[in-house]
Formats: sequence, structure tokens, C-alpha cells
Amino acid sequence: MCSLRALKNNIFPCSEKGVVEQVRKISDGIWDMTVLAPKIAGASRAGQFVHVRVSDDFIPFLRRPLSVGPARGDFFRLIFTVKGSGTRLLAAKEAGGEIDLIGPLGRPFIIPGEDQFPILVAGGIGVVPLLLLDNQLPSDREMEFLLGIRSLKDATVDEVEVGQRRIHLSSEDGGVGFHGSVIDLLIKKLDELNHEKNIVIYGCGPGPMLYALKKLCQERSIPAYVSLEVPMGCGVGACQSCAVPRADGGGYYLVCHDGPVFNAADVVLLPGVLP
Repeated sequence: MCSLRALKNNIFPCSEKGVVEQVRKISDGIWDMTVLAPKIAGASRAGQFVHVRVSDDFIPFLRRPLSVGPARGDFFRLIFTVKGSGTRLLAAKEAGGEIDLIGPLGRPFIIPGEDQFPILVAGGIGVVPLLLLDNQLPSDREMEFLLGIRSLKDATVDEVEVGQRRIHLSSEDGGVGFHGSVIDLLIKKLDELNHEKNIVIYGCGPGPMLYALKKLCQERSIPAYVSLEVPMGCGVGACQSCAVPRADGGGYYLVCHDGPVFNAADVVLLPGVLP
């Protein structure tokens, strides 16, 4: 089953029954699920998402949009926060169970050019699409990957993955890594690089973080691409519940249809919750 809007954008989402391979708790409220879904795993690009049906009946009625995490072969990962009944049902799935998926949906990140130095900047659960971006870049690619969390108990990756992914952590309470916000850590890294590289920034995280990221990149004339995480209903552009203002004043973008990845200069980002 494919969306007509998606077909217009040369994106071909399909319906697939995924098989849960593993479910584990990373930290307070953060869960990591590995799913066997060959079609979606093979087609997904960093920044895209899947629409997940979390139960076999109609309670809850709406699917849940979740970013596609790291993909290897026929498998990909969903890393998500348990916020309500839907994600609680998803976290309760057991290995061997099936989940109904539609995806991949949305516009992905543009892969950086060979002459560019990518810096991946994540806040909390916003690390998920950036893990896939890192996954899809050559292992010897020169880059930086920064992740900000409130404290160690809010970690969205585990210690093993931090080492594998070359992630530099910052924490607001100073309990792990750099003491401060991920934007503070980014400023430190940019000052160390001292404009010697053709930097491009990729970001995903909460609204205040993305607002600060866009402001910093504008001040330093650095191109930035952001993946927006907002509440969605249909996931294919029909319900228009995920609208965000265009920076040119020309109305609104729909995050599920026109995004979720945008050039940061093209959208209005406010120092609060998106949208």
C-alpha cells in the first residue's frame, strides 16, 4: 500500500508485517526494539519514519510515527520514549511478535558531499535518525557526532553504542561527558575547528534545542538541516495536524509530507515545543 502524496515525491512506502527480534529498556522510559522488516530496512534513509500500529484492535485508533533507527541488512531499530498508552503497548511487545508498519515515509537527510565536514547534533531521543545517518556514512568518514541528555538516567544510547558511534556526550547535570547543553558542546567543537573545514550540520531534538541550533548556524553562516519531531495523525499529509510555519511567510509546511527533514533556514523554529 503506497501513499499518492509519497509517490509524487518519488518515495515509495509500503505496508509490511515486521517481526520483533528484540526489545530492551535502555534507561528510564526509553526502549530499543529491533525489527525484522526487509523491505522497509532496505529502503529507509536517515530522517524517514515508519507509522506503527501498536495493537491488533482499534484502541488506540491512530498509528504512532517513529523515526527509523540504525538499519543492518533486513533489520532496523526503533528507539522510542514511552509517553502514553500507544508507546506503552509497543514497549510490551515480545520477541517473535508482529507489528504492522507503513514506511518509509517522509523526506530524508541529504547525504553530505565529499568536501563537507558533517556535524551531527542530537538532543535526547532525537539521536535516532542521526544514528541511521551515521550508519549510512562510510566508517572512515571524518565527522563529529554530539548528543545531549539531561542526565545518565535519561540516556538514549548505551555505553557500547557510544563507543561504536563515536558519540560525544553532554549532560545538563554534568554526570557524564561534557557539562552543559549539546549547543554549548557544539560551540566548543566549532571553536576548536576554527573554520578550517566546510562544515554542514544535521540536527534533531526538542524545539528549544533546534531553535538555538538554527540561531547559532545563522550567526556563523553554517548550513543546517533539521529533522522535526511533531505530533502526527495520518502520516501522509491528509489530516494536516503537523503544520509548521514557513520562514518565507508563505503559509505552512506539513512535516509528514514536506519533511520531516528541512533546511533550517526554511522553517520557523521557536524557543518552545514544536510545532
